[in-house]
Amino acid sequence: MGKLIQCNGKIAKVPYHFRLTKTNVYSIEEVCYYIRHNIYMMQEEVFDREFALWLRGELQMDTTADKLEHLILTHHDIKDIVVTICCSCDYYEEEEINELIRIMDEIEKLPKYARKKRKGDNYLRCKSYEKALEEYEKIFESDEILQADTSVYGDLFHNMGVASVNMGEFHEASDYFLKAYEKNGREESLAQCLFSLRLCKDVERFKKLIKELDIPQEKQNQWEQEYQRVVENSALSQSSRQIEKLRELVKSGSVEEYYDKVNTYIVRWKNEYRRQISV
Repeated sequence: MGKLIQCNGKIAKVPYHFRLTKTNVYSIEEVCYYIRHNIYMMQEEVFDREFALWLRGELQMDTTADKLEHLILTHHDIKDIVVTICCSCDYYEEEEINELIRIMDEIEKLPKYARKKRKGDNYLRCKSYEKALEEYEKIFESDEILQADTSVYGDLFHNMGVASVNMGEFHEASDYFLKAYEKNGREESLAQCLFSLRLCKDVERFKKLIKELDIPQEKQNQWEQEYQRVVENSALSQSSRQIEKLRELVKSGSVEEYYDKVNTYIVRWKNEYRRQISV
């Protein structure tokens, strides 16, 4: 959890797993700490019957579990659930709990599209890229986005581009970044559009865009340096080192070890992908 937490209650043998942030907790104090430090995404965490069963089975907190099951059954909002959890132990003072309530009230006052965007941003932050794209697309499918400023459109398209890049969809990413630039006028969005075109090797469109937007040579040189720096850092990444190791095994004739490594890496990458989409 990143902090020493004094736990006066029972410690679970089996942790509760928060799927969005992929965090395990073993005590009610750790749950309270987690809530406070992830309060802006609490509306996205599902405290369902599985959580109530964990409280009952692992922490023997029958009374709190009963209260939560009632709240869940009667469709109470996340604020009531959070307050019930935080009041079930002495980890937070009343003033601290009131502060959590104030923050959740502020979130609730946001326009509907802004709450959806926050949800997508949380998925993006937690590297659940497909889920992030799904949330952003839902905003554009409804009339609620009509309330938003042009800059909000730009931020949405930019984040959709970020999600697409991380999924390896570079052409789609370049489209999103270009739409973002047209809405927000931010150089960052334009630079990411050009980087995406470089990654998918669309030289013709890359040159055409530079000409159409009359990008100064000085700015082109600056972005080229940034691009090369990113490429170099990527080459030093763990995945790149693993692929390079596979090439070395092939060259050395270590075929059996090569296939063992390939299978190991594929399983690892598949599991990582499943973690990204299983929120």
